[in-house]
Amino acid sequence: ITKDLSRLGRNYLQTGYYTENFFPKNNVRYIALNDGVDTFQENNEIVPFKNVLNEFYSRDVSKKMKSAYMTRARQGKFIGCLAPIGYRKDNDDPHKLVIDDETSWIVEKIFDLAFSGYGVQAIRRRLFEEKIPTPTWWNRKKGLRNKKTKLEMTVDGGEYWWDCTTLKEIIENPVYIGHIASQKVNYKFKVGWLSDKPKEEWIIVENTHEPIISEDIYNIANEKLKSRRRPFKNGEESIFAGIVKCPDCGKSLNLGRNKSKKREKLLTCNTYRRYGKSLCSQHRIYYDTLYEIVLKDIRKNAEIALKDEKEIIKALEKSREIDNEEEQKFIMDKIYEDQIRVEDLTKKIERLYDDWLDNKISESNFQKILEKSQKEQDYLNQRIEDNQKLIVKEDLEDINVKKWIELIKKHKDIKKLDKETLNELISKIYVHEKEVVNGEITQTIDIYYNFIGNTDTLQVFYNL
Repeated sequence: ITKDLSRLGRNYLQTGYYTENFFPKNNVRYIALNDGVDTFQENNEIVPFKNVLNEFYSRDVSKKMKSAYMTRARQGKFIGCLAPIGYRKDNDDPHKLVIDDETSWIVEKIFDLAFSGYGVQAIRRRLFEEKIPTPTWWNRKKGLRNKKTKLEMTVDGGEYWWDCTTLKEIIENPVYIGHIASQKVNYKFKVGWLSDKPKEEWIIVENTHEPIISEDIYNIANEKLKSRRRPFKNGEESIFAGIVKCPDCGKSLNLGRNKSKKREKLLTCNTYRRYGKSLCSQHRIYYDTLYEIVLKDIRKNAEIALKDEKEIIKALEKSREIDNEEEQKFIMDKIYEDQIRVEDLTKKIERLYDDWLDNKISESNFQKILEKSQKEQDYLNQRIEDNQKLIVKEDLEDINVKKWIELIKKHKDIKKLDKETLNELISKIYVHEKEVVNGEITQTIDIYYNFIGNTDTLQVFYNL
């Protein structure tokens, strides 16, 4: 028994299935009091029409609610049930966020760790070791949640065991730099959640509340998170993971060891390791060699920063303008080269298809060559897209020389490198392919610092 048909359901197909099929077959009597429906009676012809009207009403309400949420999202109002950790809802306006002094320090800690190059797994372990409770624990403490999570009930110390997805969402959430991001998922009436929307389709309203994290820290932390790499097979991890890049293909240089007795550590282009010399060259450099180069460069720049600060600021800003132009040209040249190669591959595939139709090539050879060509084409198209994003990023990048000077000064007497120091100071290192210049084998190393970019181009000389 229900009050009316809408209480049974507002999906007319499913409701009709039960009233017209399931209930009569299984000798179930169903009564809708206000609608005068009784499945044991014969006068139920109006039921299908009422089911359609009930669904229409439900669909109309859904549209109006969606429109109301969209309006609030465009106004930059917070429309979530619970405020994100680090914030609370304003007592006078539930659609406005204010900093929560009780939990904002946790957000700062998470971003500090991400800024220092920690991945979400490493951050999770650190938070567990320091016994920092999860957002659900804090919500329960504030009376916003009643039940414990399954993890809290089954695992000792479960209230300190953060979910990796939660940590990733915190680091990527622009709410912590003062922006409200809404409409992040695709939702459809009767179906519910379909998929997450790409970030470009979010509705983001800037400067709606006080930020916890600076925009510089937020951007660098997210870059570090994207460039995280897995440890070496034996468990050892390079302190350069995610920082050392190939200037030709843009991929990381991965840690490995040579086959000599010493089993020396070296870094090699990931594209070369996976696809061979057809797509990229080795860009190989010994780990210890790069270590010494970077250590010396940090010391040198720290000493310079301790001298005339105003003159350094002027020189760096002028140098940065030149570097930007050179880097933009370099990237544009790479895009052009890749586009030409993609066109060549397209023509090659067309010729290959004609040869196959004319029986000049066997089916198996046709498939092998086609697969190889398409694989290279996909790789190049992705590289073109990545490089085009780099150009946009370089155009938008801010220079903050004073912040860099503050950071680098602290490392004047640095004795050894670690992952935290590298990630704090350096955004990327480009290792170029070796070449012979004036009878000497040289290798160019470009070190790009956070906030200012490249300060100098370094060259390593090898004996022939």
